[in-house]
Amino acid sequence: MQSDFNIEISSNDSVPIVRIWGEVDIHNCPQLNRVLSDALKENDRSLVINLEGVDYIDSTGLGTIAHAAKILAATQGIVQLVCTKPQIKKIFEISGLSQKNVNLVSSEAAALGVTQ
Repeated sequence: MQSDFNIEISSNDSVPIVRIWGEVDIHNCPQLNRVLSDALKENDRSLVINLEGVDYIDSTGLGTIAHAAKILAATQGIVQLVCTKPQIKKIFEISGLSQKNVNLVSSEAAALGVTQ
């Protein structure tokens, strides 16, 4: 059921911020891929993805985010991933993605380099 998935995009000083809620799985990854592709057209150096509203992410979701990180890597860019839920963080840590082109941060402010 796709009703438990929602996605929103905004920007802060030309840095796209993608906020996701619900379950990220094979059923809604095409929509996520379109949103991330659009965001990367706006800025190919930096992207913030907020997963604080995500309860579950499968390998397809991980791959979709990894693909965005790979595109950014070509321009020396990085994905700032807002993720504090242990079960979601663990997926990125185990995959090794958090050691490559994905930086795990605790808030959007941290992702944008803003101190609170």
